[in-house]
Parts: sequence; structure tokens; C-alpha cells
Amino acid sequence: MGKKEKYGSYICKVGYLDIRQKIEMPRVRTLSNGDTQTMSGKIDIFIYHGKHPMGGPYKSRKEATLKAKQLIENNIKYEKHSKS
Repeated sequence: MGKKEKYGSYICKVGYLDIRQKIEMPRVRTLSNGDTQTMSGKIDIFIYHGKHPMGGPYKSRKEATLKAKQLIENNIKYEKHSKS
């Protein structure tokens, strides 16, 4: 499994955050009685700081970009050893 399959395709960078999208294509499935069923696909957009997810899933690139700008304004970064 490569980086593209695990995290999704790279779209753009907002500050230090990456915006990536995972695309699941529609599939045609054959049922046991011989009929075919079409399963719909979906697109999920996530915000990453390196390889760590910071937000998502979002339905549009614009929505993810606005959220990434808010995270940058608030100086939110991924911390490995955060004390909650």
C-alpha cells in the first residue's frame, strides 16, 4: 500500500497543512440471483499535518481549505505527546 492509497491524492497545501482526497469509484456487483447492483462511489477530503489527520472528512475542497486556514490562524499543530 502506497501513500496515495493510504492517505489519498494530494490536492494542495495551505500553510503547513496538506489537503488530500480519497476517491472510491462506483462499482457494479453481481448478486447471488444473477441481478446486478450498482454501488455508488464517494469522495472524502481530509486535512493532514505530515501523515497525521487533523480534520475531515469534508465534502468539498473549499470547505476543507477554510477549515485549514482556521487551524493555521489558531496555531494548531500535531503533537505526538499531547497532554489532554
